[in-house]
Amino acid sequence: MKGFKVICLIAIVGMFTGCAAREDIIILANRTQALERNLNQLRDKTEDNQAALTQKMDQMEKRIGSQLQPVLRNQAEAASQVEALKVQLQSLQGRIEVLEHNQEKGRTQLTEAWNKEIKDLQARLQKMEKAAEAVPPPPPTEGAPKAEKFKEPAKEAKEEPRETKEATKATAGDPVEEGLTLLKKQSYEGAKKKFEEYLKNHPKGKRAEEAQFGLGEALYGMKENEEAILTYQKLIKAYPKSKYIPEALYKQALAFLRLKDQSSARLLLEKIVKEYPKSPQAKQAKSKLAAL
Repeated sequence: MKGFKVICLIAIVGMFTGCAAREDIIILANRTQALERNLNQLRDKTEDNQAALTQKMDQMEKRIGSQLQPVLRNQAEAASQVEALKVQLQSLQGRIEVLEHNQEKGRTQLTEAWNKEIKDLQARLQKMEKAAEAVPPPPPTEGAPKAEKFKEPAKEAKEEPRETKEATKATAGDPVEEGLTLLKKQSYEGAKKKFEEYLKNHPKGKRAEEAQFGLGEALYGMKENEEAILTYQKLIKAYPKSKYIPEALYKQALAFLRLKDQSSARLLLEKIVKEYPKSPQAKQAKSKLAAL
């Protein structure tokens, strides 16, 4: 009997235990289905959100693309313009280099030509000096006594105007002052003799420079053009820093123009403009050059 009771008890316990397990399975199945439904709903929402997000992103990309396209186009045009400007700049730099090279070359050629012409002019002046030194003095007139030859200046002095005589007396004893006074009166012959007198007696005197220039002025006034050119040249050689040089060069140029030698005159006028640009003669030289 005891054995039978135990078996029944075990059977009853098994029955209760089986019922409890099925209920748990049902509960778990319900929970699983609920979780699946929630998961599906969540997946659907996620997909919907993702689709909406994708749509918004596409719209934003289109909007940004539409706004960015003009910017990119302008940027491309600007880059193209920059490249074009670079090419133009390189071309301009090349042209400038060529121009600078040609300008320097032309300046060098012009300087060389100018120096050559100046040397030629100096050589011509030297030939003129030698020719003037080689000319013998005129022979004395036959039968004329020497005393009469030296009385000629006195005879010319008598023929001078009264004003010239008075001016000469006022400055007697100083040949340079007398010569300058005679120059103002345009008595060039008398002025020439006074300057020659001073230079003969005082070749290195205090007023030798002034006398040399005055002698050139007297000869120029007498239209002794070649002698005037040589006299001015002696001044330029002996006194290279003389204040009279611009005026001497200008008068040399005018004397050459009288001799119909425009090339020599032009060289001297250009020399004045180049080396003495602030002198009064530079302005006169420019006017003369413009007229040549």
